[in-house]
Amino acid sequence: MKVKIKDFVPEHTFLCGQCFRWEKEPDGSFTGIANGQVVRIKSDGDDTFIEGITKEDYESFWERYLDIKRDYSVIKKAVNINETMHKSIQFGYGIRILRQEFFETLISFIISQRSSIPKIKSCVNKLCELCGDEIVFEGRTYYAFPTPEKVANLTEEDLRAIGVGYRAPYILKAAKAVLSGDIDASALEKADTSTAREKLLSLYGVGDKVCDCVLLFSLGKYDLFPSDVWIKRVMAEEFNSSDAKKSGEDEFGLYSGFAQQYLFYWRKYNNV
Repeated sequence: MKVKIKDFVPEHTFLCGQCFRWEKEPDGSFTGIANGQVVRIKSDGDDTFIEGITKEDYESFWERYLDIKRDYSVIKKAVNINETMHKSIQFGYGIRILRQEFFETLISFIISQRSSIPKIKSCVNKLCELCGDEIVFEGRTYYAFPTPEKVANLTEEDLRAIGVGYRAPYILKAAKAVLSGDIDASALEKADTSTAREKLLSLYGVGDKVCDCVLLFSLGKYDLFPSDVWIKRVMAEEFNSSDAKKSGEDEFGLYSGFAQQYLFYWRKYNNV
């Protein structure tokens, strides 16, 4: 199906560090797995082509997942406060913040701690192959992200075998907390950001950066400004800040998460 989407470039959106299950194909399209489906997405200007879904799938999941209804021109105007932001927005003008599934985002960012994007992708894919449901798309086999129940039934040895190392107990405790209802995505989404952060930070193995990424990339807490080495670097160099998270949230307020993504993508991939 074809959809009109302004301010959307798949490469910007899928390679900006917010997700780990999208791969670029030789023709420039991206193949990804979400909602138990494999889809292929390619854009030509404002026209976006999505293969592998029905109109009902699009309306029930993918429209929200791709954040299609949001007017990003308003956001860009709001965060374009100086030359650094202007350059960042120009460089990553097609970034949209995805509304990813909570459990997948939680486990993926627990895995992401002290790791590179290729390593994170490898571990996440191996976890899906280990206990996710098979999906066949265009003659190839893919794997859905596993349910909390399936992950909770694994052992630390199972998880260490796919390369997650010391994060194995963190993953098991997170899966069990979601399975039991102690960590509830719906409740976190309805809560204010401070309350949601406090609850998620109570989870073993979840620190500030993981917490903020999960809330931003799955539950729409856009007033958060996750801080990693790249963000600390750009905030120190361009904003003369020693506390990247606080400075970013003070500066950009309700649009902090969008500003963070523009800055991260520019600082990491523009070789500055």
